[in-house]
Amino acid sequence: MEEKKVSTLFEELRDDLSKYVSDRLQLLKLQTYSKTSKTGALLLYGLAFILLILFAVNIIFITIAIYLGEILGSMSLGFAIVSALAILFVIIIILARKAIRNSLTNIIIKLLMDDDKE
Repeated sequence: MEEKKVSTLFEELRDDLSKYVSDRLQLLKLQTYSKTSKTGALLLYGLAFILLILFAVNIIFITIAIYLGEILGSMSLGFAIVSALAILFVIIIILARKAIRNSLTNIIIKLLMDDDKE
């Protein structure tokens, strides 16, 4: 009689443990989906924001080039000066690429490691 009770207890314990492991795996999967979707949405938002900023900077550069061209009396000289300025910005970004990459990596890790306290 005691053996049945012990075996029944072990079966119930096994079933409970199996359900617990299954529930934990389901929770992990849902948390992974949540973090992945939030990170993906943030990256897409950041990409759209960067594209809008690039568009605005492009318009500003064209405006400055036209203005300098009128002041200097040569449109090509105005565009050449602004092009040189743009190339200077690109060189600065290339020189700072390691710091930029590290910052972006830290932001992404922070987003993935966040405990969703929101």
